[in-house]
Amino acid sequence: MSLLGSASPMGFTQQRTAYGPIIEDEREDAPMMSPTGTGVDLSSFVGPEVLERNRQEANGILTGGLGQGQGLKPELTIKSSDLGQFHGNAPQTPLSPISPKALRRISFRHPGLRRAPTLRDACQAEANKRGKVVEVIIEEESKDDTDTHHIDLDGLSGGNSAVNNDFDTLDGQSRRGTFTKTKTEVFYPQDNWKPFSMRWPYLSALILLSVGLSVVQEYLYRRGALYSFNTTNDLNTWEYFSFKYLPTLIAVSFGVLWQITDFEVKRLEAYYQLSKEGGALAAESINIDYITFFNFLRPVKALRYKHYAVAVSSIATLLAVSAVPTLQAASIDLRPNKDHPGESGPGGKQIVFNSVFSRLLSTVLALIAIFGCILLYQLQRRPSGLVADVKGIAGIAAMANRSHILMDFKNMDTATPDMIHKQLKAHRYSLRNSSLAPEFNKPLSLEEKDRYDAKVRKHQNPHPLMLRLVAGIPFILGMVGFMVLIPVILFERRVNTIADKVPWLVTLFAVFIKLAWGTLETDIRMIEPFYILSKRHASPKALTLDYTSMAFGWMPIRAFLNGHVLVGLVGLGSVLAEVLTVCSASFGNIDGRGFVRGLPQAEEDNHNSVNAGEETYVSFWVSFILALSILTFLCFVAIFVYSRRRHPFLPRQPNTIASVLAFIHQSKMLYDFVGTEKKNNDEMVKHLVGIKKTYGLGWFAGRDGEMHCGVDEEELVSSYKHGEDASKASMPWLTNWTDY
Repeated sequence: MSLLGSASPMGFTQQRTAYGPIIEDEREDAPMMSPTGTGVDLSSFVGPEVLERNRQEANGILTGGLGQGQGLKPELTIKSSDLGQFHGNAPQTPLSPISPKALRRISFRHPGLRRAPTLRDACQAEANKRGKVVEVIIEEESKDDTDTHHIDLDGLSGGNSAVNNDFDTLDGQSRRGTFTKTKTEVFYPQDNWKPFSMRWPYLSALILLSVGLSVVQEYLYRRGALYSFNTTNDLNTWEYFSFKYLPTLIAVSFGVLWQITDFEVKRLEAYYQLSKEGGALAAESINIDYITFFNFLRPVKALRYKHYAVAVSSIATLLAVSAVPTLQAASIDLRPNKDHPGESGPGGKQIVFNSVFSRLLSTVLALIAIFGCILLYQLQRRPSGLVADVKGIAGIAAMANRSHILMDFKNMDTATPDMIHKQLKAHRYSLRNSSLAPEFNKPLSLEEKDRYDAKVRKHQNPHPLMLRLVAGIPFILGMVGFMVLIPVILFERRVNTIADKVPWLVTLFAVFIKLAWGTLETDIRMIEPFYILSKRHASPKALTLDYTSMAFGWMPIRAFLNGHVLVGLVGLGSVLAEVLTVCSASFGNIDGRGFVRGLPQAEEDNHNSVNAGEETYVSFWVSFILALSILTFLCFVAIFVYSRRRHPFLPRQPNTIASVLAFIHQSKMLYDFVGTEKKNNDEMVKHLVGIKKTYGLGWFAGRDGEMHCGVDEEELVSSYKHGEDASKASMPWLTNWTDY
């Protein structure tokens, strides 16, 4: 009690002690204090810069260098009259020298329709040579046909007699006025990168090969019997190989060569359309899908959209892949056979060509050559607009950061393809200086807006059809049925007559399996980068990964090196499907029962039997075992694929440019792509790896502060689960607590 007298009032002290008073700040804007006494600024979670960025993005204003138009604005201004001068007489900014031939094409005497195209060509050539965006002031002289009448200005001049009232007359006649009209046009450099399989050396080689094969086929038919023999032992190894396997190998390889070109034509057609003068409708360019479309209906779709290069390439490839191997297998006959037992040559047996199928094969090859010429003409007369190959998500992201095209995809994160089409059908886009941009110089007509209106489908599966069980189960059952059909046709007497009447039937079945497997491979190629991203924290290389641009045969090797076993197995299956076609061509006009007994007796019986065809004991069993082994491998790989990839992990298929843009239009990772539109794939990989970020597919807070679904840098808010909407996921640091 004695200490109470010396106690100080609460909150005050007159001497220095270990415990000082806590000075409270009663201002309304005072920072909040934690229980430990340490000040915590809650705005550190979302700073003022982020809030301002969110506000601008929500209002349609791109931030962080996006949509600034660098590379789309004029870098040089010249006059059209300067294009008619030589390099030495050019004004302040020297122009690139123009050839005399180009100068002769430029006419300044006739300012009519003939002049505009020639000037436009010269201006475009100047932009291409400089590699810059050029603004051209086009000067045109025009005469005023209206007479200039005498005007009395005495009343206006205050009676000043010094004014010459006849200033606009000449020799008593009214003078016609001459005026110079000017208008400006902007020309962008047109790059013309294209893969080797779309360049003239490769296409010319395909054309010559088609013509050569057609001529050789006709020559061999006219020659008569290729070989005459009593037994296959009379033929050396080369002779036996040259008629037994070599024709089928050539036919299959010929189809593969056309497939390589066709795949690139389909993949890059959208960019060719965007590079046209005036751009292209969204439905004809960024929203077109040829990669996953059904093979046999692809030419019809291409003709509807007037994409003639795709139509020609698709028809030629379908003929090369399906018709050529089938007709080739049917064109080679062995005489005598079970249908013509009495037709034998002086040597006993003869290898001859069937007149009907041989002529059909020659005609088809000639037709493919004609299609090749048309394709070569179409691809050489128009620029691609690309400076390098567009690979993966990164390639599209790099081309979309300069203009305001990203704002056209607002609220389309999980939109279906029909919804995207409805949103973009009244938009036109172009490819300018390696950048995707809206096209406003050519307004749309009402007919163009409604040209591609389609019936909206209520239920759209986001997974490719070939990766769903509705197609997978029949496909696997079909391959199993083919495995059963081969021995039944070869060893069952009553069914064996089918092979006698239709010797190319087995080959046709093999071709169908090859085409179906090719569709499966295409879908796997397309979705694999997105599957990797769906697993979260993916390497930057996932953004540049693009299996759709890899050539046949090289893709499985690259996939195994990348550690993508499933993709590699599917690619290997495509190679083996070609081998299956070669093996199946050996099963026509053959009765396999003669090869079941022991080797000595089987050889003796079948050398002199028309039922053995042109097969030997070894060749028959090698082809038979190899065909069944390949089918078994394809079945197991297909089961593996459907066990791992049958579940949807995307809101829609990433099969168009528009679909990919909808996935990334609000991604923060786009800041890292500013200024990268001119980089090639290797430079892009180096650039992204140097940033040291990881990426994923799922739900994330976009640049506008709202929840979006797509591809972005980590950390994402949550992964994507099909059928679940996480757009309202809890983000407490963005909650306005003053409302509570």
